[in-house]
Amino acid sequence: MSTVISRKSIDDVINATAIDEVVGDYIALKKRGSNLLGRCPFHDEKTPSFTVSPAKGIYKCFGCGKAGNAVSFLMEHDSLSFSDAIRKLAAKYRIVLEEDNIVNREEYNESQKKRENLLIALDFASKFFIEQMQTEEGKIAGDSYFRERGFTRQTIEEFQLGYSPQSWTALADTAKKNQYNLEYFEAAGLIKKREDGTYFDLFRHRVIFPIHDLTGKVIAFGGRQLVKDDKSPKYLNSPETDVYHKSNVLYGIYQSKKYIKNLNNCFLVEGYTDVTTLHQAEVKNVVASSGTSLTEGQIKLIKRFTDNVTVLYDGDAAGIKASLRGIDLLLEQGLNVRTVSFPEGEDPDSYCKHLGSTEFQNYLKTQEKDFIIFKAELLMQGVGNDPIRKTEVVKNLLTSISLIPDALKRSAYARECSRLMDTDEKLLLVEINKLRKNKSGIDSQVISQEIQEILHTKTDLPAEEVYSGGDEQEMNLVRLLIQSGHKKFMEDATVADFVFKELRADEALKIANPVFQRVIDELTEMIEQNLSFDENYFINHTDSEIRTLAASFLTEKHELSPTWFDNGIMIKTIRENYVHDLQSLFLFLKKNKIEQLIKSNLEEFAKAETDEEKDFCMHYHIQLIGVRNIISEMLGTTIN
Repeated sequence: MSTVISRKSIDDVINATAIDEVVGDYIALKKRGSNLLGRCPFHDEKTPSFTVSPAKGIYKCFGCGKAGNAVSFLMEHDSLSFSDAIRKLAAKYRIVLEEDNIVNREEYNESQKKRENLLIALDFASKFFIEQMQTEEGKIAGDSYFRERGFTRQTIEEFQLGYSPQSWTALADTAKKNQYNLEYFEAAGLIKKREDGTYFDLFRHRVIFPIHDLTGKVIAFGGRQLVKDDKSPKYLNSPETDVYHKSNVLYGIYQSKKYIKNLNNCFLVEGYTDVTTLHQAEVKNVVASSGTSLTEGQIKLIKRFTDNVTVLYDGDAAGIKASLRGIDLLLEQGLNVRTVSFPEGEDPDSYCKHLGSTEFQNYLKTQEKDFIIFKAELLMQGVGNDPIRKTEVVKNLLTSISLIPDALKRSAYARECSRLMDTDEKLLLVEINKLRKNKSGIDSQVISQEIQEILHTKTDLPAEEVYSGGDEQEMNLVRLLIQSGHKKFMEDATVADFVFKELRADEALKIANPVFQRVIDELTEMIEQNLSFDENYFINHTDSEIRTLAASFLTEKHELSPTWFDNGIMIKTIRENYVHDLQSLFLFLKKNKIEQLIKSNLEEFAKAETDEEKDFCMHYHIQLIGVRNIISEMLGTTIN
């Protein structure tokens, strides 16, 4: 017989939970009015759109649409079941759970079951390696290694450092003795099966560095050899598994995340011992890429806690130049990058031990350089007065600057590059804009009063053809109906009146999303019966999907500062800007329809058999292109 958590305990946990504290364990949150704002942990974004409301106990991402409470956040972020999320919160708030007996319990699906068993195997192995430190062999080999490198007992315990014995089967035998399924130990990359069906350990006679996820679970290991052996690597690392994807993991992130968030800066190093040594020297906002090239997934992990990164480079000029790609990746993700390099032959671990904690911290402060100064000095070594080589350096710097998403930052760096390289700033900005041309986005512009004429341009598709407004335009259409459908649009028409007039006149437009179509069908019927409605009608709707939709649309993404109003400045909110939004929406829909007409007309041209038919198609094509260009100009979009 299995058990479930009692309803009372669930209520106790939910009532005790502060969503800002829960979400704040994972991402950096900043005060924004009565809410908190941060970067969404569920998708990549350059501008924070993840809003947490402590008063309501909910979160909402205006980028990807994820929303919920503290329990759903943990379920989504940590891939937990509801009961496991409750247990995690109960442990956080020290609540003793009561459980009720039940006859049946839903089985986890196979992938979830495998994941849990992998974590169990890894946790067992971690404890095994820690226990081996207390054996005679472990004290001589493992503990002495860490002690010789200056690690304190506190550091060893905090990072759960361990030792794997020389025996070929120590871990496998111990796991088997404790009745564990060895298949999961093999899947975790801890042991391997021989042809005769027996197992042997993969980590042997090595000091062990466990790798943790954000929640503190051990998901992999790094093992450093203690005796040089050319037949085996200096470091042996766990393979990729269902719980470990090295491109999305940073060593030390679990121990360092709160310091990174509080200090609003992250020191980025390469190796395990760099992290542990610096952490022990009170430089605790430090993580490592574990010897691999920096990846976008790792950068996204840093961005959850800070926008500022200081890269610590070993004192090897050739190695630094090879690692400069990491700076470009950081810049492209919108991070502010500074660098520190060390004397030839030194790395963060060795130089920290050489200087001592206080002097090392002072070194980091005094030697820190902005990335462009660092990169310019590095690339200019040996260039002298050679104009060609200097030009190549400038191009290299501009390539990095062009990756920065923020225009003001790009301008500031162009100015700095101009000063450093004695080059005209305006010329540099032109070159940067050229480099960004293929990546430039499209900005909306204010639409002119000619919109009404264009909205009613006669454009008919063949009877059998339809077109879609696309997911975004469909969503905006329904958003406007829910937010502002009852509001006045023109002298004698509401927003809903105008929308349905346009929809009736354009039978070729088809709504693909079934929930959106239900909203439109229901409102169409209400308008025909002269029934009134407002936003509360949707908030309290009997259809749960429409209720959720309304809650999402009626939550403001931004909160205006009272300062605007105190100074008599009136700013329109998104919902107050509904007239402009509605005009833009139907321009986009018309543009989509024009595109479909152009496509159909080109197909007719290909089928045309007479010169008259071809001339007609050509004349019609020119008209369509002209209308499309007018609409595109109003929208501020480009023509492909």
